[in-house]
Amino acid sequence: MAAAVKRRSQAERREEAETRLIQAATKLVAERGYGGFTLAEVSDAAGYSRGLPGHYFGSKEDLLALVVQTAVENYRNAVAQLPAAEPGMPKIAALIRRYVHKRGMTTTRAFGMLISEAMVRPRLKRTITTLNASGLAALKADLQAGIEAGNIRPDVDIDLQARMIYAFLRGQMLFAGLDNQFDGQAVGEEFIATLEARLTPSRKI
Repeated sequence: MAAAVKRRSQAERREEAETRLIQAATKLVAERGYGGFTLAEVSDAAGYSRGLPGHYFGSKEDLLALVVQTAVENYRNAVAQLPAAEPGMPKIAALIRRYVHKRGMTTTRAFGMLISEAMVRPRLKRTITTLNASGLAALKADLQAGIEAGNIRPDVDIDLQARMIYAFLRGQMLFAGLDNQFDGQAVGEEFIATLEARLTPSRKI
């Protein structure tokens, strides 16, 4: 007798559908920008009925806010899989290298487009502002850990440096999206060298 096929629960089917719809929306916004597609086209691309995105997410802006959130979660998951680095400057350098390495990916391109769109989209702005606050808090914790580990100067303005690093990460992503000749990895290494020169304690001979 053939083994019975396990039927998926309604929650599992919904989770799969939401994932596919978010993936489809990510691809479409990366290719066409915010205004270049409709919710119906998202459902067509994902292979579902046209009313499903509205039923699950409400509005297009709500769906694209989830695209942003998913992009950040994917980055954080990738960072979590990196080899363990010494707290402080070594860890920050690893985070920067991982961030600039993602250049050209569909998710990264979509994220960059939606950051710009957030200037005039309240739902997107709220989502990105919340994610930015979380990212800045993590960077400040990494800088503080570096002070405690002795590889970052104790007089460093943690808040200012965290904002500068964050601004670099966001800015280089947008720049790379506009310039095919932009070498994100080389720029990232130069930025890391600048940070190390600025933040690490002077060594007495």
